[in-house]
Amino acid sequence: MSAMYEFYAPFAHIPGRYEVARIHSPTHGSFDTVIVITTTTDAPVVVYVNSTAGERFMADRYPESTAIRVPSEALTLEGDPWSPVVGGRLISDEGPVHRMNLRFSITDDQVLPRAAPYGGENFSVWGSSFTCSGVDLEVPAAVSGEVESRQGHTERWRAEPAIVTRGSFGAIVPRE
Repeated sequence: MSAMYEFYAPFAHIPGRYEVARIHSPTHGSFDTVIVITTTTDAPVVVYVNSTAGERFMADRYPESTAIRVPSEALTLEGDPWSPVVGGRLISDEGPVHRMNLRFSITDDQVLPRAAPYGGENFSVWGSSFTCSGVDLEVPAAVSGEVESRQGHTERWRAEPAIVTRGSFGAIVPRE
């Protein structure tokens, strides 16, 4: 099987913790996600989706990770690849996150995106049988908001460092 290509935009994250992204896949279409990184991005993650396309994508591509389907109004993303603000909201009765409301704001809209390569032939995507290599077009951002766990613990951010990408492009290849 040859490489498949995916594009994530808008895409913003608190590195190593939480990501909000609209995934554009030629095989499954476009859909919104909230990604909870439990250890690292090369280990299984928890992915909240709000559509049949997202649910199918996770079942077909990344069954090693946990996919949680929520109603469309329970997971919303705001912004586009060129917005100065990317927002993500989630309400769920399943998984590690009960409520999320994060707002990522670019700290200097005059800064050109930095190309941040990632992955490689040995980089397993979300603990799956696929590898990924690509590039994120990162700009510095600040995040404000909160994430409440299902156990009632709340993490809060007030203008703390984060990343917004102008897009993330990746080549997905089955591991041999």
